[in-house]
Amino acid sequence: MLNRLLTMILVLFSPVYWRQSIKRFRFFIHDNVLAIPRLAAVGSGTTISPSASFAYPENISLGDNCLINHNNRLYAGPESKLILSDGVLVGPDVFMTSDHFSRSISNSLEAHSGKAADIFIDRNVRIGAHSIILPGVSIGQNSAIGAGSVVTGDIPAEVIAAGNPARVVKKIS
Repeated sequence: MLNRLLTMILVLFSPVYWRQSIKRFRFFIHDNVLAIPRLAAVGSGTTISPSASFAYPENISLGDNCLINHNNRLYAGPESKLILSDGVLVGPDVFMTSDHFSRSISNSLEAHSGKAADIFIDRNVRIGAHSIILPGVSIGQNSAIGAGSVVTGDIPAEVIAAGNPARVVKKIS
């Protein structure tokens, strides 16, 4: 017990702890607190977790009664949009990007690979935890995406899709 307490005290006075804490706080302020007022639209009844983050929030629209869960990353691009219709529920740790897969480290405005294209998620879609939604995807209304799925192409309405890459596994009747 005493060793554990001593370790905790040493960590609290460690420069690494404070450096990481400051970085985390700056990330929270920049990608959440300052980004939320810049979102293109936020519908009534929509809930956004304090640990969610947004890139290019002016290109992100959230419909009514959406849930943006813990550690969600919604990244639009400078020339691409991310649109979630009414009633979209996003599980924890989901990553969505309508921007290029990566950017050059030496020039953050230069695309390194991939494509930029809008993402559209229709009404009442459920997206399972740890899923990834890539550029150019449309997901039809009342569909569900299984946890851990990687969505690389369009998903029709009224289906359950899962896997890597995500594919339709069942029609919802």
